[in-house]
Amino acid sequence: MEDMGTAVVGGGYAGLAAAVSLAENGVPVTLFESSRTLGGRARGLICNGERLDNGQHILLGCYAETLALIEKTCGAAEPFSRIRLDLSIDAFRLKSLPLPPPLDLLAGMLLSQGLSFQEKASAIRFISRTRRARQDADIAVAELLRQNRQSEKLVRLLWKPLCISALNTPIEAASSLTFQAVLKDGLDGAGSDIIIPKVDLSTLFPLGAANHVRDRGGEILTSTPVRAIRKKTRGFEIITDASSRSFSHVVAAVAPQHLSRLIAELPEIKGTGHFAYQPIYTTYSRYPDAISLPRPMMGFSRGLSQWLFDRGTWCGQKGLIAAVTSSEGEHLTLSHDAIAKKVHEEIGRIVPGLPLPLWQKVIAEKRATFSCTPNLERPAQKTAVPGFHLAGDYTVGKYPATLEAAVRSGLSCARLIVSS
Repeated sequence: MEDMGTAVVGGGYAGLAAAVSLAENGVPVTLFESSRTLGGRARGLICNGERLDNGQHILLGCYAETLALIEKTCGAAEPFSRIRLDLSIDAFRLKSLPLPPPLDLLAGMLLSQGLSFQEKASAIRFISRTRRARQDADIAVAELLRQNRQSEKLVRLLWKPLCISALNTPIEAASSLTFQAVLKDGLDGAGSDIIIPKVDLSTLFPLGAANHVRDRGGEILTSTPVRAIRKKTRGFEIITDASSRSFSHVVAAVAPQHLSRLIAELPEIKGTGHFAYQPIYTTYSRYPDAISLPRPMMGFSRGLSQWLFDRGTWCGQKGLIAAVTSSEGEHLTLSHDAIAKKVHEEIGRIVPGLPLPLWQKVIAEKRATFSCTPNLERPAQKTAVPGFHLAGDYTVGKYPATLEAAVRSGLSCARLIVSS
């Protein structure tokens, strides 16, 4: 019997965003997820009896679509902490002030610590150009910074950490257009707010989104891998281990490296096999409850740990510290034990009398994001096959591989289906 509805293949943030929007618009939707856990690369897990995430994520105030969905679907009363921009990288400290934009950031930069007046003025000029100028050529971020005469110190303490955090790509290879798009939105008033989940990433959106879909008649099937997608005279056939079902539309919301297998019988769909990838490593270190960092979030321009997060402050998990290492680097050559040991040593440099950790856990996402390089061709959500759509942070959009990019792609697919 033919289902006159939409199949969403993949239960990450992109697929769930599409399913929520479709269900709200009265479109019958069935979501297939191969794993037992929804959320994709942004999901919760249990380690030594504690709720962790498969990576320490932060959001920005400019992630409007993601935040709107979280507020709509999450059952937690206060799912995240929201603070004004407050960056601490080595001796550099930048805080946004409670003023109308752009004065909030410009005044904050003038009062920042760790830079000379000339360097502050240089950074302000670069930010101002980013806000108003349109650049047509997509070049490497390092070249853009060179053209704008940003000093080595500015690059090391400000622009490089921001680029790697946002694009997860080294500045020598990162897209300047994408970087400027993130800066323009992420340094604009409330768009620069730092938002850190208080709950695990599964609770933050996936679990509530699934309930939201079910409450509107949709179906969520976990532990149900899709083996193939076939084009029929009308619609598509979705083949799993247990069944074969037909749908009028399909949203393929899986990572590009997994897509080729699903669309082997749809040769019209191209342009998803050329991506390179970048890793993100998160190291959790559990100490006694009394241990805390000098500040809730701290950045470092040298060493293995690029960012340290005190989860006691953010999540109520006292004594738990998360260290994040993004993009390619030395960590790719080290064992997990060696990474954990080095992270502990780096925490010990800023926490006097640090005891040995009670336990440590290294979580490596070796293909966490695509490499966001200049002039990278990203496929559109609408494909050459009518009724077949692609969702994921790798599809076309102004943002790099972020939760917001994933959510926007899913909502775009839903709009295309509803309008058809």
